[in-house]
Amino acid sequence: MASKQNCIRICSRAVAFLLFLAFLSTGCDFHNGFGQPTPSALPTLAPTDTAQSLPDLAINTISLEIETVPDDECAAPNGRVWVLVQIENLGKADAGPFQVQANGVDQNVPDGLKAGKSISLWFSEYTPITTIQVDSNSQVVENDETNNRVSKELPLPTQSPNCIQTPTPEVAIEEPFISLQGHTGKVLSVDFSPDGNLVASGSVDDTLRLWQVNPGRLLRTMRGHPFPILTLAFSPNGTYLVTGSTDGLLRTWLVSNARLSTSMEGHAGWVTDLAISSDGKFVVSCAQDFTVRIWRLADGKLVQTIDEGMARVNSVAFSPDETMIAWGEADGTVRLRSLNGVWIQVLKSTSDSAASVAFSPTGNWLAAGYADGAIRIWQVNSGELLQILRAHTDLISDLDFSPDGKWLVSASHDNTLRLWRLIDGQFQSVPAFILVGHTGPINSVSFSPRGTFIASGSDDATVRLWAVPDE
Repeated sequence: MASKQNCIRICSRAVAFLLFLAFLSTGCDFHNGFGQPTPSALPTLAPTDTAQSLPDLAINTISLEIETVPDDECAAPNGRVWVLVQIENLGKADAGPFQVQANGVDQNVPDGLKAGKSISLWFSEYTPITTIQVDSNSQVVENDETNNRVSKELPLPTQSPNCIQTPTPEVAIEEPFISLQGHTGKVLSVDFSPDGNLVASGSVDDTLRLWQVNPGRLLRTMRGHPFPILTLAFSPNGTYLVTGSTDGLLRTWLVSNARLSTSMEGHAGWVTDLAISSDGKFVVSCAQDFTVRIWRLADGKLVQTIDEGMARVNSVAFSPDETMIAWGEADGTVRLRSLNGVWIQVLKSTSDSAASVAFSPTGNWLAAGYADGAIRIWQVNSGELLQILRAHTDLISDLDFSPDGKWLVSASHDNTLRLWRLIDGQFQSVPAFILVGHTGPINSVSFSPRGTFIASGSDDATVRLWAVPDE
């Protein structure tokens, strides 16, 4: 019996030893019994880039190529002008056939364009403002469709002074018929009353003055702003005169008795410009606090503040139909916005400061004057740049259209006014008249309601009146 028990004990120990060996061979995993351990998950692979590679056609350069006559310095601007356009495929895939359009004229590229390659095309349809569109018929699917259209100003090269001919028609020089003197400092703003009988002027001498056009004398001096008056405007009915000053305030005056009516407080910087809607309900103002504000004229209540990351705002205007406002900024941006807060256009073709803006009487065009002396005429609805007028040699401080829309007058820090005539829907490239007489920079200009006179204010402390020349 004992030997039998010893045998059983030895067998049990042997079985236990075998079980121990099996335990070691399973990696000490009791959860899966005595079988082989569960294989670990396969290593996770980095996801492959499955995005489809696409071409990306982009406009690389736009330049002019001019056929010249050898050894003739005056021939270049008169030779045949070509617009050279270089297109590059910035994508990772080849592009198939596509079209390139320059100033409305198409040119095919039937072989397409390989990735990383470029191609040059020549167009004979030159205009000073050239618009290029790549893949104009949308044949190619691209990574980026936003870089396919570019508008660029391409002025002809400047000629030698010996080559420049006398402008045709020859510019006529006009002088003022009266000079109104009384201010003791720079005159920064002028405006005609709606009946054309009065001219108001604001100055750095802290005064607002009313002048009778006929016989050309001072009617009244109004004091109230303790600081220079930078801008002013008559209400459409002639009852009020609104002024803006370096104190950040707008003030409303009764023209009949020169009494201060209301003060509008809100701007945190100099009030640089203001305008009144043609229905007389609202005043819009801009200031060095980078804002545009709309006020109710009747009680001076602030209605709206526009502060959306603009640059310093220099000038502001109401459209004739009172539905929108426009303003020019120090970085060259010109913006149009409806009174209910909808952005209509953002216009920019230069980094030169947009110092002045003015709507045409129909509201179809917006003229903007810039620090480099250029005037740009924009189509309001489309945002298209229609014309660039160049004659001034310094900043365009103010602009005004004649009531009938036939004339545009520009005031400049080059001490001159220039009259631009509208013929067949376009302004002549050469001003019809130059108005000279001021001995300092001109800061403001205004057409009379009938379009027969022009008033201007200058650093020379005078207000000058001009007769609009016969056409």
